[in-house]
Amino acid sequence: MSFQKYKSRNQAGIILAEYIVSKNTQISDLLLEDKNNFYCFAIPNGGIPVTEGFCSRLSLNYDILIVRKIKIPYNTEAGFGAVTTDGTVLINQPLLSQLNLLDKSVKDSIEITKKEINDRLRLYNKETNLEKTYKQQIERKQVFLLDDGLASGFTMLAAIRMIKKYNPKRIFVAVPTAPFRTTEKLKEEVDEIFCPIIRRVMYFAVADAYKHWYDVPEPEVINLLESSTFYIDRNKF
Repeated sequence: MSFQKYKSRNQAGIILAEYIVSKNTQISDLLLEDKNNFYCFAIPNGGIPVTEGFCSRLSLNYDILIVRKIKIPYNTEAGFGAVTTDGTVLINQPLLSQLNLLDKSVKDSIEITKKEINDRLRLYNKETNLEKTYKQQIERKQVFLLDDGLASGFTMLAAIRMIKKYNPKRIFVAVPTAPFRTTEKLKEEVDEIFCPIIRRVMYFAVADAYKHWYDVPEPEVINLLESSTFYIDRNKF
């Protein structure tokens, strides 16, 4: 099935917001009633320009939620799990069972990943212990989790598991594109998944949904957060 590609991640976020408002009248009504009942989390790096567009359309605040894969020691391009901003660890047990890694190697890889997250938090001028902050942001709120797309969905699953720890009212995944198999896998984990471009294909790439695709560099992320109207910690820069 053909589809119109997004011009940019920011435009994808705007389209995503409009898609949700048109598709779910309950959310639309609740947004009109009180936007303070909602909160958004962007998964860096690609999820930040998407969330900027999304929040500009809906006038919502957002924070970042870092998810880093736990790299396989002998193949650092691949991972056997993920760690989130608050230290939540999610292991891909079926994959790990095939890797024959020593327990020490697994623990060392997790600790390296946690250090990488703390380094990123310092880059964004954030505290490394954010549990109190997340409780205030999430408890009894309608939470949107945003990225520039899903592939396997494992990092998004780790983000979902983290959000659930803080007692949200509802969790929504909002992404511009995803494969059908991933949305099916995640839909049991959240209240609803919003995705304008869902593709039933064997070989899927998030980049295919964008006219101009590139890995968002750190300086661009910092600039977006620093100049944002909607990023909650913009005044820390």
